[in-house]
Amino acid sequence: MASTPSSELGWLTHELRQSISPCVFRYEWSNARQGLKLLLSGDWSRRRTHTTRTIHGVDGVPIRKGPGPLSTTERQLALAAGLRLVRTWLDGGDTRQRRRPTCQPCHALLDRQHRVLFDHVRARSCGFARKRKLLRHGQALFEWLDLRGLTLDSPNVLAWAGDGVRRDTANYSDRLFVGQWAIELNGQAWVVPKHRRALTPKVKRAFTEAATDSDVEEIFALISDPVAQAFCRVVAATGCRPSEVPFFDWETWDREERPMGLQGFSPKVKKEFVAAVHPRRWLADLDHSLLRVPGIDPTDRSPSEEVAERNTRHSSRLLKLVHKDLAAAGFTCLPTWTDLRHLWSIRAQADGLDRKTAALSQAHSERMAAEVYLRHGERRQALAGIQRFASVVQAV
Repeated sequence: MASTPSSELGWLTHELRQSISPCVFRYEWSNARQGLKLLLSGDWSRRRTHTTRTIHGVDGVPIRKGPGPLSTTERQLALAAGLRLVRTWLDGGDTRQRRRPTCQPCHALLDRQHRVLFDHVRARSCGFARKRKLLRHGQALFEWLDLRGLTLDSPNVLAWAGDGVRRDTANYSDRLFVGQWAIELNGQAWVVPKHRRALTPKVKRAFTEAATDSDVEEIFALISDPVAQAFCRVVAATGCRPSEVPFFDWETWDREERPMGLQGFSPKVKKEFVAAVHPRRWLADLDHSLLRVPGIDPTDRSPSEEVAERNTRHSSRLLKLVHKDLAAAGFTCLPTWTDLRHLWSIRAQADGLDRKTAALSQAHSERMAAEVYLRHGERRQALAGIQRFASVVQAV
């Protein structure tokens, strides 16, 4: 004998399964953080995973849980939407629910201004991760204006830029850049009062100031994933950007018996360069087959956003594995790929490598090396090392 449903959603699921068969889905409420929306859950992706689809009511608004039971209209709309989704699924159709495009429905003027900004950001010659961040800020700007019914002008943009963001962060500076582009590209005057200007970001790189070669070698030993360890060794030994690792010519390097110079290509600056391997012992037992990224041809030099996105996701995933192992080992200061790149510049200068040669081997300018990469210089690193040694002696 079939069991009788004891809840409101149980009865709703029972009615749905009586109306269409087979039906392996059921109604449920989302959690409070998601707004207690009515969902139809099951294996929508056909991969034995639990996924959900939101049930919408009048005017496309999700049906939400109220203090009382569902009304008759809501029950009828929920059953109709459930039947439509299940029929589409049974026919093999696509049941994914995509978010509405930004600024729709919104004022036509805001929509046009939003498109002008996005076209400008997409045309910029910057890295994929940087471009994605700027696009995200632009989307947040117009969503913020649309939600409050405001127009695009300098006071409103400045209010958005400072909404929950401190002025001494790089995030606030990026918001000002995006807001300025949005204002000026749409023919308006960009005015920033003195008390609204961005302050110098406080960048602290404790690892870069205090780490030595032995500390980096200790990190290599703690990384359990072989791909992440090989990637980390290459970045630390060459000071390259993570996006440049898949484009090194490893076969030529092996054929020439692993010299100090390693031929490579930088997708960021779009040019060939020769990376200086220092110290070479870090790449002595390197298996460069671990550095291949699926879907990326090391000989392809044509710019592609798809390749850049795949490259960024790959390096970000490996960095998470590195941080996981270091955190488990008790590291309180987890280095990033940029930290290792800065550390290479400092150690190379301390070991006598010419600044211009070091800058060219990292595919950037001598001025960039002086103002950015050597900001935490040899003196500060030595002082930090002395303080750390003194603390160890006192503990003994």
